[in-house]
Amino acid sequence: MFDIQVNGAFGVDFNDDALTLDAFQFACSKLRATGIGLFFPTIITAPVESMGARIGKIVSFIEQDSTLDSLVAGLHIEGPFISRQSGYRGTHPEHAILDAQLDVAKRLLDFGRGRIRMLTLAPETDHQFKTTEYLTIQNVVVFGGHSDATFDCLSQAIEHGLKGFTHLGNGCALEVQRHENIISRVLALRKKLFVSLIADGIHLPYWLLRSFVEIIGAEKVIITSDSMSAAGMPPGEYLISGQPIVVDADRRTRHRDHNYLAGSASTLQEMRYRSDHWLPPNFAHVDLLFMRNATNLFNLT
Repeated sequence: MFDIQVNGAFGVDFNDDALTLDAFQFACSKLRATGIGLFFPTIITAPVESMGARIGKIVSFIEQDSTLDSLVAGLHIEGPFISRQSGYRGTHPEHAILDAQLDVAKRLLDFGRGRIRMLTLAPETDHQFKTTEYLTIQNVVVFGGHSDATFDCLSQAIEHGLKGFTHLGNGCALEVQRHENIISRVLALRKKLFVSLIADGIHLPYWLLRSFVEIIGAEKVIITSDSMSAAGMPPGEYLISGQPIVVDADRRTRHRDHNYLAGSASTLQEMRYRSDHWLPPNFAHVDLLFMRNATNLFNLT
């Protein structure tokens, strides 16, 4: 399996400034034991220097331990170029959110030393789509996400290199207009975008997850865990980028200070085991959703 969005797992937060090589190796070994063959550690919105330090630290871990190189296929950067609107920003800290800026994108890539493979941004923050275009030229796959981009904005972003949309149905307001909303817009453009979905039954109810797969098409869906440090752990309080996240007995993650979900407490293996809850009977394309669509998109076949 290939998980394109892993913020942490097994008690380890990849956005922890105190992350150690031993802790990262431990989490990687546990992920490998669950059937993960490739994954992207994911760094979320924070002050740019903090993001850079976290990116650089993980890159240095990979460089120090050659066994990690076959598992860590690159890094996914989610932010800081996302919507500031409540709901759309999720649990990303508002004070660290920026409009897309070429100089900041270049700095993040410098910190990544060639290992950043994916970046999620809100297209409406990217003036003339210069950052999307630059990242695409640098072989970074750009997804929209945490965004309320208009249909026209999404369409233009696609023309400048946008390849997909991150965890559709999440990273948006709890209440939206019935027709004119980001979910409808992405679905209308589904033939031109890959769409990642979180299949834990919490971020999307299973009936909606199944509908999304049927509407978007199996060849365009990537299932991701969006896991945080609580994945593989008992209920309790955990951290993501220093923020307190409460995980209840139903595996629902909530920021301690508000009602928004904050990553998943499930591994990709658990999501695959439960796929009979939402996939049609005798569904023949499970590997597309959990592996091959992502490996094809990132040229890792």
